[in-house]
Amino acid sequence: MTIEEKQGSDILINEIAEDKENTAPLNPEPKAKEAVRQIPIHKLDMKRLIELDACTRCGECLSWCPVYDQDSRENLIPRRKIMDFLRLARSQNGFLSWIMKSDRINDSLKKIIGRICGYREPTKEQVDEFVFNLYECSTCGQCEVVCPAHIDTVNLWEELRRLIVRAGYGPLEPQKALRKSVMTYDNPWQQPRAGRTKWSRRAKKDNLILEEPREIQKTKGKVLLFFGCTASYDANVKQVAINTINILETLNIDYGVLGKDEKCCGSVLLRMGDPEYKRLFQENIDQFNSLGIETLISSCSGCFKTIMQDYPKIGKLNFEVLHTVEYLARLLKTGELTFSHPVNRDITFHDPCHLGRATGGFDAPRMIIDAIPGLNLVEMPRNREYSRCCGAGGGLKAGFPDIQGRMAQRRIKEAEDTGAKELVSCCPFCYQGLQVGIGVSGSSIVMKDLSAHIAESLLGYDVFERAEKEAEDKKREKEAAKAKKESEAKREPEAKKEPVE
Repeated sequence: MTIEEKQGSDILINEIAEDKENTAPLNPEPKAKEAVRQIPIHKLDMKRLIELDACTRCGECLSWCPVYDQDSRENLIPRRKIMDFLRLARSQNGFLSWIMKSDRINDSLKKIIGRICGYREPTKEQVDEFVFNLYECSTCGQCEVVCPAHIDTVNLWEELRRLIVRAGYGPLEPQKALRKSVMTYDNPWQQPRAGRTKWSRRAKKDNLILEEPREIQKTKGKVLLFFGCTASYDANVKQVAINTINILETLNIDYGVLGKDEKCCGSVLLRMGDPEYKRLFQENIDQFNSLGIETLISSCSGCFKTIMQDYPKIGKLNFEVLHTVEYLARLLKTGELTFSHPVNRDITFHDPCHLGRATGGFDAPRMIIDAIPGLNLVEMPRNREYSRCCGAGGGLKAGFPDIQGRMAQRRIKEAEDTGAKELVSCCPFCYQGLQVGIGVSGSSIVMKDLSAHIAESLLGYDVFERAEKEAEDKKREKEAAKAKKESEAKREPEAKKEPVE
């Protein structure tokens, strides 16, 4: 045992004599003896070990956890996950474990020590249960906000997931398809790479954009617009990408996109604990740095948080990273962005976890909303750092779609209670997740991305409504022309008939 491992064990043990709750096995009578793979706790640094030991068991997280709100199992709340992991860690890495595994101590003495101290080796069932509970979490960070011990829970959960994956126990079976898709297609939606730019060609054909997005390899623009996989592949969220392009074009921003060369940001791998995220991060970092850009912007809160906060842990970024709304809020402050056309709506705003709690981006979207004439914001009771998670992140939607659906419905009910007609956010993942809640609950509230209102105020019209109206007009003209032609064809034989004398 190394010094580092011994120190970690000391922190985990504290004292050999602990209270009964902490030493009791997760499952008193294991059904069958099955080899349990070692969880590599030595991969945790001292800060993480201290955080694990710092939990006060106060239960504050129980009152706020959005997953527990829908699945009230004690094993799901953060404090219980910490307790369960510590039990597993002690049983594999603690002082008692070291005694029980030592060749210097005979079996008879081991049995006596084990009986007195209540030691039992962990079972496969215990590990599986812990893993299941660890992944039933959206890593929204609400527990970190309310934690009196200020435990960095989001990064802690992600590190524990990495340990679980290293030990061969994760991710969950339904989540493995996401990993396979990212590795095969560079996106989690099991879509071909060539389909990443299909939306823009279709948008131009439908008159939703005047020109396809500028390619940064050709324009050498100073601003890279990183779309992200959801806005690129999900047809139901196409408004985010389309409106963002119209905004940048209207403001004549020196931007560019990667097009077919854009890859997944890797967030899905990081959140689920897959070590391959490091490779993908480094590939993207190298690609971004080679462009000579000054700023990278993204309308996806998940992509933004990952590139801004997580990428620098792998490699240096030679540019600034902003969410699109933060970039536009900056232009608003300098006077380069002004809104002249009113958008008369009552809306409520949903703070995305990755833009809000994770990076503190609460003010930029509200600054823009306040600046758009006619747009009236009615806040939900839980907003800003206390915003209720929609459940779409952290692998929860893939692993527990029913829980995510109920979480989304809960948030939709809060939005409806404000009396607002539209629910607005600024993240394709939240758009996608909340749309599930609207569909299941049959709500009349309309889901919008903030980019829709920004574009409408800049252009003076909604491009989708205009395109739909133009399509209907063309259809009516076509039907009228067809009816006229049929009418003329019908009259022609009658005109040729001889008059009867």
